Amino acid sequence: MLLEDFLIFLEVEKGYSPNTIREYSYDLQMFQRFTNSKPLEDICTSDLRGFFLHLKREKEYSPRSLHRKICSLKSFYKFLKKEGFVTQNPIESIESPKIPQSLPKTITIKEALKLLEAPKTPRDKTILYLLYGTGMRVSELINLDKSHLDLSNRFIKVVRGKGNKDRLIPLPDQIIPIINEYLSSQNGNEDENALITNRSGKRMTTRSVQRIVKKYKALAKINDKKLTPHVLRHAFATHLLSNAVDIRVIQELLGHSSLSTTQLYTHVTLEHLRKSYDKGHPLSSQPDNSSTIFEG
Repeated sequence: MLLEDFLIFLEVEKGYSPNTIREYSYDLQMFQRFTNSKPLEDICTSDLRGFFLHLKREKEYSPRSLHRKICSLKSFYKFLKKEGFVTQNPIESIESPKIPQSLPKTITIKEALKLLEAPKTPRDKTILYLLYGTGMRVSELINLDKSHLDLSNRFIKVVRGKGNKDRLIPLPDQIIPIINEYLSSQNGNEDENALITNRSGKRMTTRSVQRIVKKYKALAKINDKKLTPHVLRHAFATHLLSNAVDIRVIQELLGHSSLSTTQLYTHVTLEHLRKSYDKGHPLSSQPDNSSTIFEG
């Protein structure tokens, strides 16, 4: 009952997206199972630390995944204390693990275009073109409705993206005929609102989209790199930045609330510059020929 009250609070008062609420619900139910539904008033800090240690050692959760679980439980206990359901907050003294800053993984422009050529069905082609052509999150993709399309003006509207924010993203010219072909291929049995549907006509799941990307990664023979829907989002941002698009424009397109998040991509392009320099400059690529570098 308290979990339901909390989830309603997240939806109504905090305005969280359905996807975020599902994640909170999953985290809290996992903790409930770990404690064998131990009464809330009996939960202590050692129970919570035991849960996080279990996730780290036995489930091999990354610091980022642990961070999310801790945030979910911190929010839950903050709500419980505020509403008077508990008098003590056992998670108050627990600190979240530091998340190591890692460069976003990406693919080259050549690899991205090769991937786009792999699908033969209009739906799968639309999925890949939207992921790479707009940089939207996979959760945003599956929540798209047909009404969010404005093909005459070449825009698509992302409704209630991360942070519960709406945004408009321009559509590339090449995607318009692909979307039109996909819409024409539908047989009328689909969810009347959902843009991307499965074979049963229902809105597609995140896992299904991930499987589609994995399938065409293999067909495109991009074997030496990780490739997921999120990597296509990284590729979208990195390729724009490499072509001198203003970083604040990229921030808006990605739906980042903080510019510092978008600035991670500058490191990717700088790394590309460094590799290109090392490959092409004689001081880097031909250290043994220093005596003849300036001859002629």
